[in-house]
Amino acid sequence: MKNYQSDGETIDQLLGLGYSGGANAHSHAKPLLICDVDEVVLHLVDPFVDVLRERGYLLKDHSFRLTGNVFDARTGREASQEEVSAGLTQLFEEQSRRQHIVEGVVENLNRLAEAVDIVFLTNMPHEFGNIRRAHLAEQGLDFPLVTNGRSKVPAIHTLQAHCKHRVGFIDDTPKNLEQVRDHAKGVHLFHFMANQKFRDLAGTIEGVSFSSGDWAETSATIRATLAPVE
Repeated sequence: MKNYQSDGETIDQLLGLGYSGGANAHSHAKPLLICDVDEVVLHLVDPFVDVLRERGYLLKDHSFRLTGNVFDARTGREASQEEVSAGLTQLFEEQSRRQHIVEGVVENLNRLAEAVDIVFLTNMPHEFGNIRRAHLAEQGLDFPLVTNGRSKVPAIHTLQAHCKHRVGFIDDTPKNLEQVRDHAKGVHLFHFMANQKFRDLAGTIEGVSFSSGDWAETSATIRATLAPVE
């Protein structure tokens, strides 16, 4: 089994939320949903396309990735990792005005929170975490948010250890879901991506039985899986 390295800043955030080994450690009294943000709660692809266009680049959606799909609009040259990262940095800096909420997520997540606990786990530069927390709270999604810079597996191990009930993980990226499938046993996996073209490019993800871009059906499936009516 691969030993994924923990992100130190992520560990500090989890400790700050009470996920420790101490006597007063946080413990979930309900099932837990670990929820990604980009393309699950906030749109990322469409606003990123806008940022790229402003910077003189185009995004070609022929495979499920960003690096390798971005090209100079004038010359056709493939953009470097640094150029793609610069565009993402701008997007995260300006996320409050660019990254709009995914349709249906606010009402459905808040309704789902009656039956399950929700923690946001989002891969993004840590320095933009507070912007994201404020942005989501302003939209009516005031759940704990943890930023992460590496594999999500170590953080999910920590969260899972503090919940004696069912745990689910919803994410847009096949790689993240596959890592959790292989290295965090017992976690129920859900695939969600608001952008249909990229959702179709993701294809079938082994171990994930549900893939959607609709929050009404997603919420119903999560609730039936994590908090079924006895």
